Amino acid sequence: KLCMNCVRDAVEGSKLFVRWMHGTCIETPPQHAEGEDEPIVFSFFTDIAADPAVIDLVVTASQNVQKTLMALNKYLSRWKRYRPLWKLDKGIMMEKFAAKKPSCVAYDEKLQFYTKIAHEVSEQPLVKDEDCIRLQLTPLASTVQDHAKAWVSSLGKLLNDSAKEELTLLKTELEGLTSDLKKVPDTLEDLKFVLGVIANIKDISLNVEMRFVDLQERYRTLGMYKIEVTEEETDLVKDMPQIWGDLFMDSKHVDARLAPVKKKFTEITLQQIKEYDKDLNNFGEKFHAEGPGAVGADLDKGAEILEQYQKELAKYERERQELANAERLFDLPITMYPLLQQVQKEMKGLEMIYNLYKQQQAAREEWSQTLWANLNVNQLVEGIEGFIKQLKKMPKDVKSLPVAHHLDAKMKEFQASIPLFVDLKHEALRERHWKELMEKTGKSFDMNPETFTLENLFAMDLHNYADAIADIVTSASKELSIEKGIKEVEETWASMKFSVHKYIKGTSDRGFILGAVDDVMQILDDNAMNLQSMSASRFVGPFLQTVQNWEKGLSLIAEVVEVWMVVQRKWMYLESIFLAGDIRSQLPEEAKKFDAIDKIFKKIMNETAKSPIIKTTCHAPNRLTDLQNLSDGLEKCQKSLNDYLDSKRNAFPRFFFISDEELLSILGSSDPNCVQEHMIKMYDNIAALRFQEGSNGETLATAMISAEGEVMEFRTNVAAEGRVEDWMTAVLQEMRSTNRLITKEAIFKYCENGMPRVEWMTLYQGMVVLAGNQVWWTWEVEDTFNKVKKGDKNAMKNYAKRMHKQIDDLVVKVRSELSKNDRAKFNSVLIIDVHARDIIDIFVRDSIMDVREFEWESQLRFYWDRPLDELMVKQCTGTFGYGYEYMGLNGRLVITPLTDRIYLTLTQALSMYLGGAPAGPAGTGKTETTKDLAKALGLLCVVTNCGEGMDFKAVGKIFSGLAQCGAWGCFDEFNRIDVSVLSVISSQIKTIQNALIHKLKRFQFEGSEIAMDDRMGIFITMNP
Repeated sequence: KLCMNCVRDAVEGSKLFVRWMHGTCIETPPQHAEGEDEPIVFSFFTDIAADPAVIDLVVTASQNVQKTLMALNKYLSRWKRYRPLWKLDKGIMMEKFAAKKPSCVAYDEKLQFYTKIAHEVSEQPLVKDEDCIRLQLTPLASTVQDHAKAWVSSLGKLLNDSAKEELTLLKTELEGLTSDLKKVPDTLEDLKFVLGVIANIKDISLNVEMRFVDLQERYRTLGMYKIEVTEEETDLVKDMPQIWGDLFMDSKHVDARLAPVKKKFTEITLQQIKEYDKDLNNFGEKFHAEGPGAVGADLDKGAEILEQYQKELAKYERERQELANAERLFDLPITMYPLLQQVQKEMKGLEMIYNLYKQQQAAREEWSQTLWANLNVNQLVEGIEGFIKQLKKMPKDVKSLPVAHHLDAKMKEFQASIPLFVDLKHEALRERHWKELMEKTGKSFDMNPETFTLENLFAMDLHNYADAIADIVTSASKELSIEKGIKEVEETWASMKFSVHKYIKGTSDRGFILGAVDDVMQILDDNAMNLQSMSASRFVGPFLQTVQNWEKGLSLIAEVVEVWMVVQRKWMYLESIFLAGDIRSQLPEEAKKFDAIDKIFKKIMNETAKSPIIKTTCHAPNRLTDLQNLSDGLEKCQKSLNDYLDSKRNAFPRFFFISDEELLSILGSSDPNCVQEHMIKMYDNIAALRFQEGSNGETLATAMISAEGEVMEFRTNVAAEGRVEDWMTAVLQEMRSTNRLITKEAIFKYCENGMPRVEWMTLYQGMVVLAGNQVWWTWEVEDTFNKVKKGDKNAMKNYAKRMHKQIDDLVVKVRSELSKNDRAKFNSVLIIDVHARDIIDIFVRDSIMDVREFEWESQLRFYWDRPLDELMVKQCTGTFGYGYEYMGLNGRLVITPLTDRIYLTLTQALSMYLGGAPAGPAGTGKTETTKDLAKALGLLCVVTNCGEGMDFKAVGKIFSGLAQCGAWGCFDEFNRIDVSVLSVISSQIKTIQNALIHKLKRFQFEGSEIAMDDRMGIFITMNP
């Protein structure tokens, strides 16, 4: 940094050399420049500072200085290895080193290390030149040497102190032995002592020699590193071998001198050994016969006498040691006492066992003070398992001792009783169960939870009563489950409520009704089942009365709810009926009865709305009786109503095809228009009647309107006045009468005065056109057969050509501009015409020439019978009057060979007073073909979809309607009806067939006499 400052100063010094003005030697004065506050002095600095040579010199100077400094740092870093000499604290390091009690070799290594450092530093050059810099290293080298010498001095002092301490100790020991050796033996004990000293000197001879060799080495090391030692120490180290040698020789002289005395005392010792052996045998016998290992299961007694035997054994052990010492002193062989070793070994095992016994006794004592309420089973289990594990871990010979077996048995008994504590802690145990336990164990105690501790249970020896406890606990837990079950039932029904709703009909509030009770009935069933299983249990004893009471209670609730829902359903149905004025006037007695029932029912419902708790409501006094009476009363009202409705249905049988509610809506209104919405059900494809006001203000039915809007004007208007069943019967008769007249007219005016057939079709209704066409086609075919019979062989071919021409004309007409209804009419005609053409083509192909051939007889043939003045339909042996049922433009099916076969089958069945049963897969046209044949015959066909819910009464009503109307009934999916219902339906059908066979006009059916229209037919379809 200093060098670079000098270089910078040298360059900046050129600022002092001011430039001259141009052409003179006069210095240029400072100039004011724009944007500068101070005037600028023009000097040579700018040129020199920018000169490349000057810049190179500056850079080179900087690099050289840095290079020099790096070289110096590198050299000085080699001296850093001496840093620990002054960084480390000598005092602390010496303490740590001394604590390890180092050997002389360790001291030597350390001293050698620091001495080497001092020597190494002294040989380093003390001056270092690097380029322009000289390092003077004398102070550094001097300091490092001083520190190294200080470490040597500290270690030397430490070595000297340890050597001096060891030297003093050895000197003291040898002086003590010398003093003891000089003692005169007057007694056996004195003799033993002196002999012991001699023996000790012999034993330590090697050790002593090693110690003074080590001392000599330490003092030699101190001398080697020029560490000062006192002259006294040096002399003592030199004299130490001589002192030890003198002592060793003295011990030998004393030993030789004591030989006579030793002999005398040897005999005494031998005598003592014999007596000791005899006493020991006596002790051994007593130990095995009466000692702590021979107490059987009385471990408390064993624990008491163990201490006494321990003291005795310790006394025998001390005596053995004294005798062994004497034997050693008198050079006698050491006597072994196997019995003593055996007893000692057994005693150790017994001590282990009795210690464990005391520990577990102490633990049990502690546990016994625990209150029963605070029982911690895990603490007991873990504790006793820990003690059992300790016993298992003991040596095999210890575990084989009898007391070990007894202890193991005791602990396992306690362990076995712990699960019984858990059982007795069961929440199910009540006071009656504890009393039973006291009776079985013969122990009684106070059950007060504040004083009842485990001590009471420990005293019971529960392991002896495991089976009894298991029985008590099982009974208690079963009883608890019953108790809980009863409590659950009580809680359920204490809060279980009916769902009560407002019953709004239209805009008027009709009171309250119960909501769905499915959930209630499900819970009732579940609880009843539970109570039944409880009462069947052998543990129900304490709760038998309660269970029986609840069974009766729930049974009553179930009965009440069931009757209640029946009453509610009937009330809801009849309430809307009897509130209508017309019905009240028709059934005044029933209306009064219903009003009384309504009042009682509403009172019950109002009470229930205020308090909807099911148990309270259903157990109210006389609730079941009241509801049963209401049910009976409503049943009577229902029967009267049904009788009334049946009378109306018998008067106008088509009412059988609408529901009770729909019939009531008609009967309950004086407006004729109320029948309009139900027309489609009572007639096939009829949407409405057309009403208009008559001249006297009465309402007249003037026409029938089909669903497509086609109209059939009545030839005679029908007054829609008076009872609805009467004028509806008149409407039906007028429909048939008008239809017959129009059909007759259409047949007689067919292509009159050269009118084209297509134009004739536009004049009449669709079904009239179809009937007229088929009458004329039948006549034309039979006329062709007559021509053939008379000899015209080409008559049939010519007629076939004519048929083709008719169809072509029809196709042209269909393609022209037509109204929707006309197009539907022509389409239906086209379907029948195509079938007729196909038949004629077959006749031509198969050369059918006679009117009596089956191919013609088997076709559906239409004739206007002049004597009868009726349209008749024939097929084979069957002859049927046309029904004149107006059906509008409801279309016809395309006729296939299969359709023809079904027609033939059904007509022949009807001719034999039987029904038909077309069978086949879903969607193949069974029902539609049956309906199509009915359309062809001008008959009403009522289709009923059967299901599992249908009963014989519902089917009987339909049969009754069909029989009185002369309509066909087609029962779809007949096989879905329940088998038990089918058997009744079969007898109903048989009754109807018998009436048909006997050509009865009236017959008994389902308890009533009804009219019979022989045009009726019953058909069933099934999907096999």
